[in-house]
Amino acid sequence: MSRPKEFIPDEAIEKALQVFWHKGYEATSMEDLLTAMDLNRGSLYDTFGDKRQLFLKVIDRYCHGFVGEKFSLLDQPGPALPTLRLFIRGMIEGGLADPQRRGCLIANTVMELSPHEKEIAGTLRQVLKMAEDTFFRVLARAKQQGELKKDKDPRALARFLTTMLQGTIVMIKAGAPADAVNQTAETALSILD
Repeated sequence: MSRPKEFIPDEAIEKALQVFWHKGYEATSMEDLLTAMDLNRGSLYDTFGDKRQLFLKVIDRYCHGFVGEKFSLLDQPGPALPTLRLFIRGMIEGGLADPQRRGCLIANTVMELSPHEKEIAGTLRQVLKMAEDTFFRVLARAKQQGELKKDKDPRALARFLTTMLQGTIVMIKAGAPADAVNQTAETALSILD
C-alpha cells in the first residue's frame, strides 16, 4: 500500500508555475523546482514526471486557470466594446503592476521553446486561437448590437487584438515605460472606433 502524499499537488503545480514564469523553462533547474515546491526528487518524479511533463501541467494550469478565467469575463452579456476595452486595459495594467515584469507565460514560452518544442508550440497555438476566438465572439456581438461599424471585420480585428496584446505584454517584459505601453494599447484600441 502506498503512503498518502504529504503535499497538495495543485499547490505544488502553482509553485512550479511561479518558478517557470519567472525564470523560463531552460533556466529553471530541477533544484529550483524542488526548492520552490518543497519536494524531494522522488515525490516530484512520482507525481509529475520529469521537468518537461511538469512544465506541460504548468502550461495547462496557466492556460485553463489564469488565462481562461480572465477571458471568460468577455463572454458576459451586455455592451461588448466597453467590456473589451476594459479587459485589454486591465491585462496591460496587470502586466505593468507586476514588479518582476514577467510578461505572459504563453508569450515567453512561444519565444523560448517554439522553434524546437513542437508539442508545446502546438498547445500554445491553441491557446492563442482561444484568445482570438473569444475576441471574435465579443466583436461579433458588438457588431450585432450596433457598437461596431458594419465595414469592420470581427475576425480580422480579433487577430489584430490578439497580436497587439501579446506584443504589448512583450514590451512590458522588455521594460518599456508605462506611458509608451499605454499609448500603444490606446492607439490599437482606436481601431474599434
